[in-house]
Amino acid sequence: MRTSLLLLTLTATLGVASAQTPAAPKGSPAKTGVAALPTPDGALLRWALPGDLLPARGFRLRISGPGGTRDQTVASPQPYSTALGLSRADYDALVSVYAETPANDSERTQRAFFNLNVVARPVYARVLGIMTTLKGLPAGQYTVTVTALGGSETKVGEATFKTGATPAVPAPGTPRATPGPAAVQLTWPVPPPGPGNLVVAYRVYRASGAGASTLLQPTPFFLSSQPGGDVFKDSDLKANSTYRYQVSAVDLFGRESARTAPVTVTTEAVTVLPAPEDLQATVRERAVTLRWTPPKDSRITQQIVMRGTDPTLPLSPLGTLSPGAATYTDSTGRPGETYVYAVVSRDARGQVGARSNVVGARPVNTRPPAPPSGVTIKAATAALTLSWAANREDDLRGYQIYRSESEGAGAPSVLVNSSPVEGTTFTDPLVAGLHNRYIYRVTALNTSQAESARSAAVSSRLIDKTPPPAPTLLPFTVSAQGVKLSWTQAELPDLAGFRVLRAAGGAAATELGRLNAATRTYLDTTAEPGVTYSYSVQSVDDAGNVSVPSEPVAIRRAGTGLPTAPQGVAVTALDAGAGNRVAWTATPGLSVVVYRLDAAGSEPLQVSGLITGGSFTDVAGTPGSLYQLRAVDDRGQVSSLSAPAPVGAR
Repeated sequence: MRTSLLLLTLTATLGVASAQTPAAPKGSPAKTGVAALPTPDGALLRWALPGDLLPARGFRLRISGPGGTRDQTVASPQPYSTALGLSRADYDALVSVYAETPANDSERTQRAFFNLNVVARPVYARVLGIMTTLKGLPAGQYTVTVTALGGSETKVGEATFKTGATPAVPAPGTPRATPGPAAVQLTWPVPPPGPGNLVVAYRVYRASGAGASTLLQPTPFFLSSQPGGDVFKDSDLKANSTYRYQVSAVDLFGRESARTAPVTVTTEAVTVLPAPEDLQATVRERAVTLRWTPPKDSRITQQIVMRGTDPTLPLSPLGTLSPGAATYTDSTGRPGETYVYAVVSRDARGQVGARSNVVGARPVNTRPPAPPSGVTIKAATAALTLSWAANREDDLRGYQIYRSESEGAGAPSVLVNSSPVEGTTFTDPLVAGLHNRYIYRVTALNTSQAESARSAAVSSRLIDKTPPPAPTLLPFTVSAQGVKLSWTQAELPDLAGFRVLRAAGGAAATELGRLNAATRTYLDTTAEPGVTYSYSVQSVDDAGNVSVPSEPVAIRRAGTGLPTAPQGVAVTALDAGAGNRVAWTATPGLSVVVYRLDAAGSEPLQVSGLITGGSFTDVAGTPGSLYQLRAVDDRGQVSSLSAPAPVGAR
């Protein structure tokens, strides 16, 4: 049975408009129309589903006629109890399909399938709430207006009817049967136009010999657009056999007309047309040329070249030739893809003869593709990712990725992909921590294995987040000039330099200096004699990664003849807030300078000049003050600060 998806979809979506209903305005996006058939006390009504979506609050029917105007509502969808003949699964599927607008091709195809069922099966229309029966109306003429009730009201359409006898479904004209080899083609005139003609499909019945008629499946057979009437081809028949056919019409409400008078026809015998012989294929650049010996039979009106990609599957027509043609060139195949070919003959009735032998051929394209363009590279810690613009060749198989470690001419390179890359990106996984710079070029490969020239080169290193190993400190030396450190470092290709750290008295380490990668020694001239310091060194690489500190060493620089800090420091608070008195053990030849700290850890503030005695009164001192002292000899050499002493210290 022949059906056209486009035709059927149009039938399903527009078939409800009747001759009694004004057409929708040209260009209107909403489907409109109401069909009405009178009954003795009402009418059968059917209308379109606006936008193919269920309205949120169903439909309102406004009925005007004898006795005034009244409203009647129709739920959309109707409850499952009204879905006679539908399973619960079919009911749920129908409602869900029309609940929302299709979001993709799959949902649109599903909607088209259900649209056909809505036309063919009135129970679907009743579930959607777009078909109902008016009953109990007094005799007279009525106008019914249908409005969809959603977020806003949308007029679907209106129809006028007069109560009375329901017209029968008009029957199609008597069919005409044309026999063929084990087949029959039926044609029939469409039912005559008229106010009761809401025919949307047909049913075809067949009887064999003296047997009973059987409804042919699938059913119904939808309206066609043939200018001479509707056409049905029945190919599931026996040769030299007699059959009887009848046709009935089905209207929009699922009602069936009377069947036509039977038409009897006897199928013809099947005589196979001879097959073309000795089919051969020759491969050419982007083409395949076929040659064969055509059959000699006066019934043959055409030869058909068939092509496919699998000899076990049906082949598709590729070209139609005259009966005596003996060659054909196929330049539409994709180079690099293998095709299978055959040739068949056909007569004026459309009967196809036996198939020739099947041959295989693979057109080639030896012209290399253009080299890829727009190649870029993006680095990560353990991979480099390439991207490029897609080539435009229609026979492209993929891309090849070449990597080298030198940009010099003739530098060796390796193919890093195991098979041609089909997309336009490629990630090359590498070992994290490698410091080499890698150079990449990309080529295009067609399905005939012709490879393009290489693209422009791009290069990059991995992102380095791996700290270098720590240096190892060597034995140190202490001299009058200071503390001298030295160390060793493992060989690193990306070593940038070193950081020298020093800490004292449990405080956090501070950076003394930064050195270049070639330096392995450092002299600390700021180390105070008598103070114990902790030294360590860190290495730094080109990416700014810093190693952990080396194993620290503790160093104390010996005195160099400087005076010793004052001893026996005592601090006493004076009466009535007069300040603090600081005393110490005086040493002949040494002067003393007093410093005050307002809190532990604050910066010392000098509060006296050179004092040759053994005490000093700080009138600004407070009970919370601390004091430190420094000795100065007659050569101007200065001692280190004494330990902080609080008020009350002795």
